[in-house]
Amino acid sequence: MNGKPMQAFNQGEDTALCQLMPLKLQQINNSRQKGKKIYCETNHSYIKGWGYLIPDEYIPQKEIGVIILRRNIDDSAYSLLRVHDIPSYTEFSRTWYLSPEATFNLSRPPANANAYELCRWYVQEINLRAEHYQSKFPNITYFECDLEQLNDYTFVLKMFEIFGLNPSSDLKTTCGNPLNSRNEWPKLSLEELLEVSPYPKVDDLPPEDRDHRLKQMLDYIKQNYSSEIRQMEPNYAMGGTLALAAVNIVALAEAELENHFQVSLKFSELEKILILELTRSINRQDFSFVFAKRHVMPSIHYQYDFNCIPDLQTIITILGITAIPGLLKVIFKGLWGRDYTHRLAGS
Repeated sequence: MNGKPMQAFNQGEDTALCQLMPLKLQQINNSRQKGKKIYCETNHSYIKGWGYLIPDEYIPQKEIGVIILRRNIDDSAYSLLRVHDIPSYTEFSRTWYLSPEATFNLSRPPANANAYELCRWYVQEINLRAEHYQSKFPNITYFECDLEQLNDYTFVLKMFEIFGLNPSSDLKTTCGNPLNSRNEWPKLSLEELLEVSPYPKVDDLPPEDRDHRLKQMLDYIKQNYSSEIRQMEPNYAMGGTLALAAVNIVALAEAELENHFQVSLKFSELEKILILELTRSINRQDFSFVFAKRHVMPSIHYQYDFNCIPDLQTIITILGITAIPGLLKVIFKGLWGRDYTHRLAGS
């Protein structure tokens, strides 16, 4: 429920997102089979689109519970900046995050906002959306908390009680145990992240020059980081993709690449492309290419479509039968069908 349909919704056109609702309802209902009664959605696209479509039309407000999870604004903004997810900067961020210019927005970032200010605006905008959502759908059961409280077992028990849920014995060991820690990017200071490069932006190069520079960077990484490449491991909780390991290698090499090729790579579109091209150079049937489609005109770039359910038929159709051994490993490890947004760190 993200990408172009979500962006169109935030520009006042909900047709594409509405067309996805039957698929979303199918996914919700499938998850509530075999005695399960509760569906829990943790995708942040909810408050940016389809969360406004589902009450009453598909599910009565009184059957919906919404947790409004807050965190220190600066901590959240830094977290986005650290993993290079800056709203509007890249095709990937435009797939998942709000556009600062969207007509549905309740706020605007400062004029000429830098990367951190855009991240901070985004967090504040989501907080405003939470308030707006409560006023629009007052009969939903709401529960507000912060990140620290959500890691407190006693507090979470109270939350379960509010929603009429009976926790299983797994809750005590799960609560407070971080998942999806996203350690691929280093924990640089805010000052280091915002340091302005003395070099021109790589994205401003003409298409042919940009492709040439991309190939040079890929060759440089393969020559100088061969040991790290050999140690790359698939993340089976994410479908067996090597893309996360590729992120880590690009993160390690980025400052070196900038100095060697004298271009600014950090936070750029080419940075994201380089990660996928490194992944592709190792395995063209990588799971990430179910969602990331490669184009070569006017220059190499990727478009993302996460609005599909990656079943066996879809994956084989897109990646081919050579993807089957990797799929069998995911199935063998008991990770097939799990929600990859809940992936375990280092799994």
